[in-house]
Amino acid sequence: MRFIFDLDGTVIDSTHRQGATLDDWRRMNTIGNIMRDGLLPLAAKMQSAIHDGLDVWVCTSRVMGKADFAFLRLQGLLPNGGPVIHRLGEADNRGCGEMKLAKLRGHAASMGVNWAQFAHDSIMFDDSPDVQATLRGAGIRVIDPVQFNSYIVRKTA
Repeated sequence: MRFIFDLDGTVIDSTHRQGATLDDWRRMNTIGNIMRDGLLPLAAKMQSAIHDGLDVWVCTSRVMGKADFAFLRLQGLLPNGGPVIHRLGEADNRGCGEMKLAKLRGHAASMGVNWAQFAHDSIMFDDSPDVQATLRGAGIRVIDPVQFNSYIVRKTA
């Protein structure tokens, strides 16, 4: 089984650097702000899965930089062997669902696995309704982490 995790809003709390616009996000996307990101409760499950040697992937809409990878490494969220799928540049302005589906299809093809088998063997954790609808429509089981994260926060409060 392949466990695919989104980052922002799923395992990472980066709300302190989200503004009203994409330009705000770019302006606040500094090394210092990235290192101030927090972990959401589902991050502990992701860390455990990585530690246990499960097939863990990251699939995010972020354009990942060195600071992003350093944060994942420091927090134990960098997969052991699984890819970190992300936007390759600011010019990629596809919707999140469309971009993630295209990249996952590309990875399946590069592995020599047909899409139906890839989808059957994958579970995606993503907070975006667009991503949930797009990937479910393509056959991937998608779990919305928002309820899980909220439940754990309430339970520990």
